[in-house]
Amino acid sequence: MRVLRTVFAKEVLDHLRDRRSILVAMIYPLLGPLLLGTILTFSGGQMRIDDGAPLVVPIVNENAAPDLVRFLQEQGAILIWGPENPEPHVLAGRVSFVLEIGDRPAGDPNAPLPLRLVTNPSRFDSIAATSRIVDLLNRYEREVVHERLHAAGLPGDFAKAIDINEQNVGRAAGPAIILLSMIPPFLIFTLFTGGVHVALDSTCGERERGSFEPLMINPVRRWQVLAGKLGAAMVFTLIALGVQVVGFWLMLHSVPEASLGLVEPPTALRLALIVSVCLPLVVLAAATQLLISAITRSMKEAQTYLGLLPLIPGLAGMVLVLAPIRMQPLLAVIPTFGQTLVMGQLVRSETISIVFLAITAAATLGVTAALLLLGFRLYEREHMLFAQ
Repeated sequence: MRVLRTVFAKEVLDHLRDRRSILVAMIYPLLGPLLLGTILTFSGGQMRIDDGAPLVVPIVNENAAPDLVRFLQEQGAILIWGPENPEPHVLAGRVSFVLEIGDRPAGDPNAPLPLRLVTNPSRFDSIAATSRIVDLLNRYEREVVHERLHAAGLPGDFAKAIDINEQNVGRAAGPAIILLSMIPPFLIFTLFTGGVHVALDSTCGERERGSFEPLMINPVRRWQVLAGKLGAAMVFTLIALGVQVVGFWLMLHSVPEASLGLVEPPTALRLALIVSVCLPLVVLAAATQLLISAITRSMKEAQTYLGLLPLIPGLAGMVLVLAPIRMQPLLAVIPTFGQTLVMGQLVRSETISIVFLAITAAATLGVTAALLLLGFRLYEREHMLFAQ
């Protein structure tokens, strides 16, 4: 253990002396909270559907449907003049949508009222506003149909085939939930980049500087050397993870409440649980980085591989954001995949499965043990001592 502690202290002190590298390495974890906070601040509030705020309705040819105009005004909508050529105005974002009213056929006052709704689903504000105006138009249609049936001596529910009682509890929370689901991929990316400079320099760097051979000719076991370097890489990975988690906590408690809608930001306890879920991945990331540094022939080659390494687990997390998958034991055995699912549940303040968590932790540690065993064997070979 004394040898292991000596190697560990050596690697930690060596990298602490390079303050610029440490500073840059700590900047990367803060980019995730800054990016997500910016998106929530400027986009989250626009996507939130707030039925209490006045709805501005740009309308064209309002004289063609005075009853509809009166209904919209009674519902609190603010009617403004709409451009005759609405497409470029909606596309440029000058208005969220435009409601264009057509003329009924002459002599048929009961004909369906032709409406044209010009929207831009590529803009968050247009999505929310369009949803509200469509809801109002559907309510207007139901009222008109009810009045016509009553005038014809028929019951008001004569043309009603089903009775839907819709309770949309996620109406104001959905967009924010989608954005918060991006936190796990950011954390996974940081886990595989936080200690990469330590793993790279402590293996490839020392080998190219010629200091690796003098270290190995000492009367020490080589697995102890690898274990010491592994511990140093884990320390800096944990530091990067801690910086990012604190950054997310500060960001989520700093953005306007309107940007989060009905979503409660994760508490400090939830974030602490997320860190605990990440612990097996800290060991996996450090072991993978050291193994890649050991089998590559040069610093440049190792930098190439280690630069691509975070994309593999990070992309899996992004897929889960766009295509949510149910928790299944089979998915728990895939390292990083199971942790991403569990972290997503914690971010959304859902109940997690202890069995699923135990399976994914055990599977990740099993893969890590296999990588370390391979690393120990590589360190026993003489070609590890020399740059090739």
